[in-house]
Amino acid sequence: MRLIIKIFSAIVLTAAMGCGGVGRNMNPGPNPSPTPAPTPAVGSISNIIVIVMQNRSFDNLFGTFPGAEGIQPGVPGFSQVDANGNTVTPTLLSDIAVDDLPHVRQELLKVWDNGAMDKFAFFNGDVSMGHYDNTTPGVDTLWSLAQQFALADHFFASVMGDAPSNQLYLIAASDNNFPSTINPFDGPCTAPKTTSAPYTFQNVGNQLSAKGLSWAWYHEQLGQCGSYIPQENPFQYFMPGTPSANIRDLSSFSSDLNSGQFPAVAFVQPNADHSMHPNTGVPLTDGTTWLDGFISQIQASPVYQKAAIVVIWDSSGGWYDHVPPPQTDPGQGLGMRVPMLVISPFAKKGYISHVQMDDVSILRFIQETFGLAPLNARNSQSNDLSDMFSF
Repeated sequence: MRLIIKIFSAIVLTAAMGCGGVGRNMNPGPNPSPTPAPTPAVGSISNIIVIVMQNRSFDNLFGTFPGAEGIQPGVPGFSQVDANGNTVTPTLLSDIAVDDLPHVRQELLKVWDNGAMDKFAFFNGDVSMGHYDNTTPGVDTLWSLAQQFALADHFFASVMGDAPSNQLYLIAASDNNFPSTINPFDGPCTAPKTTSAPYTFQNVGNQLSAKGLSWAWYHEQLGQCGSYIPQENPFQYFMPGTPSANIRDLSSFSSDLNSGQFPAVAFVQPNADHSMHPNTGVPLTDGTTWLDGFISQIQASPVYQKAAIVVIWDSSGGWYDHVPPPQTDPGQGLGMRVPMLVISPFAKKGYISHVQMDDVSILRFIQETFGLAPLNARNSQSNDLSDMFSF
């Protein structure tokens, strides 16, 4: 199957260059945002699987992807001055195992610089201006998926902050208005955790359960200290006591997938070795290899023919991105632009969506697919994902 993918990818790139298109590192501006397509027809999709990767900006992984709004001279922050007074511009990285970058809320606000996008080199170092492309081991896999299916180049984190804020927006369109102060968990990192001050507002899990629809949050190495990062699991913030049976270790995913009773909605959080999070001591190829295999497993299952796989990165991780995030939610976000892929039999093939979206867009897509109402006013402010599908 992968051989077919690579042949198809080469045909796509060759055709683009031969028809007035562009090759690598030569990116035109975005096309005008298309009118979003109608929402999915009832019954088109039976299962939605959301895979949450970690800490990469759009420019870091797709900044030179043909046809996307990418890196080129003249875009915001293209030329920056670092802490040593040197002028820095975006550079192709060869190191695929770089250290973590500063990326908590206050640090993101500094590099954002009120939309100038020009303080990455100064605060996060020259490496933060680096990016990868299809010559990078592992990233070529992501590009291949984008060439086969649908990629969004105007998908933003919902909040100018890190986990768990964006994860909370993904499931509830709210982080209780505290993007940098979240209720702490009680006790050690055992599986799974609960909180003494649980959130009481509704989330999509409540909605699905109320309608008799199954759902699950799958977390790799759930509760294993050193591998499990509790704040990446947003449903735990709603648990005052015994954790829900909907929170599962990823080891049960395969059997669930082929059981005939796979959840209608499944969220998947790989561990730090597989999420592409920098500073894990492993190269990003470990994450892309895991993701490729995981997607192939779903594609080979009976679930896939009526499924939509959505792959997102939870935050930019402090990497440079040149597109100033719209401030649609004052005091919160939107945050920096991140990649988003839709892999599905219903996905538009080789398509790049320029429609503005964020984590709440995925929530809306789940709600519209399964006939659920918006949870709050913020829930209704984001476009859904329908532009990426053809039903």
